Amino acid sequence: MLFREASKIFFLYLSKYSDFFLNFVSSFPFEASIKLTERCNSKCITCNVWKKKPKNEWSGKEIIEIFKQLREIKIKAITLTGGEPLLREDIGNLIKKAKEITGAKVYLITNGLLLKKKAKILIESGIDYISVSLDGVEEINDKIRGIPGHFKKAIEGIKFLKKLSREKPLINIGTTLLKLNLTQIPQLIKICQELKVNWSFNLLDQSLYFFQGIDFSNLTIKDKILIKKTIDYLNKVSQKNPEVFSFPPFVLEFSKNYLEGKRPYFKCSSGFLRVFITPTFDVYSGCWALSPIGNLRKEKLKDILNSKRYKKRIKKMFNLKCPYCTCGYIFSLIIENLPSFLFWLIKNKKIIKKYFQLYL
Repeated sequence: MLFREASKIFFLYLSKYSDFFLNFVSSFPFEASIKLTERCNSKCITCNVWKKKPKNEWSGKEIIEIFKQLREIKIKAITLTGGEPLLREDIGNLIKKAKEITGAKVYLITNGLLLKKKAKILIESGIDYISVSLDGVEEINDKIRGIPGHFKKAIEGIKFLKKLSREKPLINIGTTLLKLNLTQIPQLIKICQELKVNWSFNLLDQSLYFFQGIDFSNLTIKDKILIKKTIDYLNKVSQKNPEVFSFPPFVLEFSKNYLEGKRPYFKCSSGFLRVFITPTFDVYSGCWALSPIGNLRKEKLKDILNSKRYKKRIKKMFNLKCPYCTCGYIFSLIIENLPSFLFWLIKNKKIIKKYFQLYL
C-alpha cells in the first residue's frame, strides 16, 4: 500500500516535466470527500449552501453502500463534509462504519455549533481528525458565520473534546482568509496555542459552485502591504511553532501571490488524489469548480474512475485546462515541490509524526 502511494506521488512529481509520466499514475484516488448533507445551521456570508433547502437526503444505508465501493478502490482517507455533517443523527454510526468497512482514516469538517453536544459520540466513533471552521475572533467570526455566539460555542466544543480525550482526535481550526479577519490571525494562532490544537487557512475561491453569486467586493483583501506582513508573520510562526502552524514556504509564497490577485501557475494533482461524492450521488473529480463526471445511481464508482472520460478529465485538470481553483492546492504544491517538501519535513522534526498520523 505504501509503495503504491509513494510511486503515485513520485510519478506525479515527474509529470511536471512531461505528461508522459501521467500514463503511470493510477486514476484511483487516496482520499474521498463525502457530503453527508446539504443542510447547514450556519449562515455564512461567503457561502450559498444554507440558503437552499435540500430536496432529499440520502439514507445511512445508501452512504454505507458508498463506503463499500470506496473499499474496492482501497481508499486511504475519508473526509465527511456538508453542509454541516453533525446535523445527521447517525453521524457516530457512519464514522464507525466508514472505519470498519474501509480501514481508512476518517476526517470531519464542522462549523462547531454542535461540537459539544456530539463530542462524546465523536470520541466513541473513533474519529481521527476534526477541522473546526472559525473565521475570526468573537464578533468578527460571528459576523462572517452569521450566527451570534458561534465563536463561543465552537471553542466550548473544542475544549470539551480535549477534556474527553487528550490524544485523539487531532483537532484543527481552519480559517478562510478575508479582508474582515486578516488582522486577527495572530489572535487565532494564540488561541490555538492555548487550546493545544493546530491552525490552517483556506483561500477564498469564487470558482466553486457554492460561492457563485456571492458579492466578494467587501471580502477580498486588497491591501498588499498587509498581505505581505501576514505571510511574513506566518513564515515565522511555521519556523518557531510548527506544532501549531506548519505550511512549507512555497505554499505561503503561492498564497501571497494568490491573495494579491495573481493566478500563480501550478500542476493540479487533485483529480488523481481525491474524489468528491454528493447526496445526489454525483461524482466530482476532486474539484468543486467543474461539473460532475458521473453518477453512482447509473455506474459503480470503480467504473467511473477507470473510464476514459475520467482519465481525460484529470489529465486536463493537471495542466489547468479548467476554471482554476484552489481545491487541494496544498497537496498539489507539495508534489510539485517534492524535494523541497521532504527537506522541509526532515528539518521540522516536530511535525513529522503528525504528518505520518494524518496521511500515511
